[in-house]
Amino acid sequence: MQGMIHPSQTTGCLGIEQIIEWVLKNGDKYPGKHNTPTERTNPNQKPLEAKSQMLIIWRGLVTYLDNTLRGGHSVNIKKFGAFTFDIDTELPKISTRKISMEVDIDSQRAERKHVHHLKPRFVVDPELQALAIRYHGKEQVVNPKSQNSIFQKGFRMIYANPVPIAAACQMGKDVVEDTLRTIFLAIKDMIKYDHNLQLQFGFCNITFIDKNMKVHFAPYLTHELKDKDYEVTMRRSNSPVGDTWRTNTQAQFHQSTMGTMIKKPNQDVNGALNQKTEALKWMSMDMSSAAKMTK
Repeated sequence: MQGMIHPSQTTGCLGIEQIIEWVLKNGDKYPGKHNTPTERTNPNQKPLEAKSQMLIIWRGLVTYLDNTLRGGHSVNIKKFGAFTFDIDTELPKISTRKISMEVDIDSQRAERKHVHHLKPRFVVDPELQALAIRYHGKEQVVNPKSQNSIFQKGFRMIYANPVPIAAACQMGKDVVEDTLRTIFLAIKDMIKYDHNLQLQFGFCNITFIDKNMKVHFAPYLTHELKDKDYEVTMRRSNSPVGDTWRTNTQAQFHQSTMGTMIKKPNQDVNGALNQKTEALKWMSMDMSSAAKMTK
């Protein structure tokens, strides 16, 4: 947890909807595919108006970040910052011969192996930190001197991948990349123009008030990171390599929170409606041509 936020401090802050409205209002300053409705990758889904399109992409980003952090990975968002962990490692705990009948032996072993204690952290990008001139600038993650970039800081760091976000939103990868790049560019511009912002990521809340940044992580994320079972999540792999090759990643994705983020339309119903629409189209053409012949 990085700085407690009192509810009165967020009064008057602009949220993601107002940021998107700012982008669309200043379309000449933020050109791109986000300004117009685009085709969906699922033909049964209709194009959305610009604001709804950007809101769904933001929702996809939040869901992606939440899943990635809870899966034991740190995530770096270009030109914004990195969500990561600060790890405090204890010495291995020595096993005792006394076995309690109230607690099963597997639980005792898990508790003994739980030596890595994680705390969620946000490492702000230097460009954004330069705008938040009242931010204390304290390093939230202690890293070796050989690590110089944000990407190197933290545990199992990866860049935010637009591909699963695009698949969850059923939009093109280029549209997702353009939208997210524009949103974070607008955030920097609005801070520069003395706007107070509140970014709600679900797992954390970031506010920029009077050019000072404060981060508050949700209790559920902190609680999960402290649990002894999270030690298993930190491993590179918990299954044999052969199982990885046999895993149907596409089916796994469709069953995940990202795969079910947008409800898929009923193809049978949509197919019937499309057939009726096509029939009406041909009927109108026949009627118009018959009217021309009678004249």
